[in-house]
Amino acid sequence: MTGSEIVFASVGATGFLLLLVSLLLGEFLEHDLGAGHGAELPHGVEVGHEAHLEHAGGAARDVELPSETRALQNGPGLYEPTWRSIRVLAAAAVGFGACGYLAASVGLPTLLSWPVAFAGFVAVGAGVYQVILKPLARQQFNSVMSRYSYVGRDAVVTLDILPGGTGQVTFHDRQGARVTQQASADLPEGVTKGSLVRIVDLMDGGVVVHHNTFG
Repeated sequence: MTGSEIVFASVGATGFLLLLVSLLLGEFLEHDLGAGHGAELPHGVEVGHEAHLEHAGGAARDVELPSETRALQNGPGLYEPTWRSIRVLAAAAVGFGACGYLAASVGLPTLLSWPVAFAGFVAVGAGVYQVILKPLARQQFNSVMSRYSYVGRDAVVTLDILPGGTGQVTFHDRQGARVTQQASADLPEGVTKGSLVRIVDLMDGGVVVHHNTFG
């Protein structure tokens, strides 16, 4: 193995290991160095770490914004990778190593094999960014936006919501489809099955509802 081949193989192997680790972790390790621009939030949710949320009955409360709310504040940029994303750079390193190694192994001189390696770096990085990561990020953000259409909708409790615990509600989304979600109440009191409630926030895996005991 020549010196160039060793370098190409090392860079490619390192890139592959980084890519494998990031995939196994299931997240963008740097969660994007570039922040996205703001997106429109649901009515009643203000920009900031804390939100002042007005719900049914005129009452208001301060809530800690869940990760999905912060996603809306930052727009798709919270999910969408940049060119400096770990996954993009790792995939590009694999392209660099593979193309460079192949060029060197077929006998191309060093002055040619290195430009081929850099071309592989750019081509593979751009391909992964444009064809794989950006569409996946957009899909994830659109899913968050779709869930936020639940806020403000009326729902019926189908499984008692225990005080300080969770239950279940059923409602119709904006397309008219019937949706069933795990639910917790915004107040410490429990909510009995059959009660009409309003969805005022989202939580991981479900929704937060308000029950107006005064009708």
